Amino acid sequence: MASLHKDPRGRSPYWYAAFSSNGQRLFHSTKETNRKKAQRIADQWEDAAKLAERGELTEAASRKVLDAIRATVGDRSLRTRTTAEFFANWLAGKKLSLKHSTGQRYEKPVAEFLKSLGARADKSLSHLTPSDIQNFRDMRIQVGVSSSTVALEMQIIKSTLKVATDQDLLLKNPANGVALPRADHLERTTLTVADIRALLAEADQDWQTAILIGFYTGARLTDAVSMTWDQVSWIQSPDPVKDPIGLLTYVPRKTRGKKRVQVPMHPDLEKHLLKIAGDKVGNLCPSLAGRPTSGRHGLSTQFADLMTRAGIDRQQVQSSKNYTFSGASFHSLRHSFATELSKAEVSEDIRMELIGHKSADIHRGYTHVQVGRGAIEKLPSLL
Repeated sequence: MASLHKDPRGRSPYWYAAFSSNGQRLFHSTKETNRKKAQRIADQWEDAAKLAERGELTEAASRKVLDAIRATVGDRSLRTRTTAEFFANWLAGKKLSLKHSTGQRYEKPVAEFLKSLGARADKSLSHLTPSDIQNFRDMRIQVGVSSSTVALEMQIIKSTLKVATDQDLLLKNPANGVALPRADHLERTTLTVADIRALLAEADQDWQTAILIGFYTGARLTDAVSMTWDQVSWIQSPDPVKDPIGLLTYVPRKTRGKKRVQVPMHPDLEKHLLKIAGDKVGNLCPSLAGRPTSGRHGLSTQFADLMTRAGIDRQQVQSSKNYTFSGASFHSLRHSFATELSKAEVSEDIRMELIGHKSADIHRGYTHVQVGRGAIEKLPSLL
């Protein structure tokens, strides 16, 4: 039977429990000055030790023992949450405390993290290990997500788990010490005029609109499919009926509202938009707007399938970590836009303004110089 003892040196006011476990005599402070409460705690500890000796101290049994101990001192039962429950509650709190658009940015990293856990997402939060965080990191890299994006997603997961440790739901943060992904250089390829024409031939109307916007404005996929007719404007020209001058004005989502981009329309894009204008309300690409870009059925996958049907080599690239990426994607249209402007001898300052780059170093990574061919006078026609 468990027994109680006082510190013979008088350094602690608490009762110490002495009980046997696997042939050894253990001593632990009950953190109780009340002898009756301390005895009940000691007895529970000894019962738990016997369960452990028989290999019956499961997680449920452990929680039951601890809840019984807490009940003897008038405490509530232990708070237990599954990982999925905790992240759902945390995400709901974020959406209430932050702007709606800011709260939405946390949805995807959380969803991808829970997906990487599989069935473990429905287990207790305490089951999380550093290996789970590493697995999430590696899975995101393997599907082609950039290192910088993966690093940001991991920071979100790490800060969420810090909340769990602050609330005493975890002893320590399993994300601590897990290395962020190393920035591997992935050389994005451009798409040639012939490639883009082949894409347009295979695409339906909304994808045609998105492709033309991507090539003639340099807009990223999410920005291209999200544009509305309110962002299209026409300015006066010598003959505004036969020759209207169009402008596309938008704020790239990546800049979070800090940079407004205004791009004059290429005649091909003008012609296409005038053709599909209709009543000129809503989205330019209604069937694509609001859809996720990643995932098995996301827009990036749809575009990859479109490239395959168009006979375009997606140019698989092997990184230094032996992960395979596709060098060709919708983002390649952005590189093609910058490259064609450079070939047309448009100044770097103007190119940066049109594409929305603040850094010349970043912009030069988008400009693929082709030696041996003269500069063309304007962007090529696709239609």
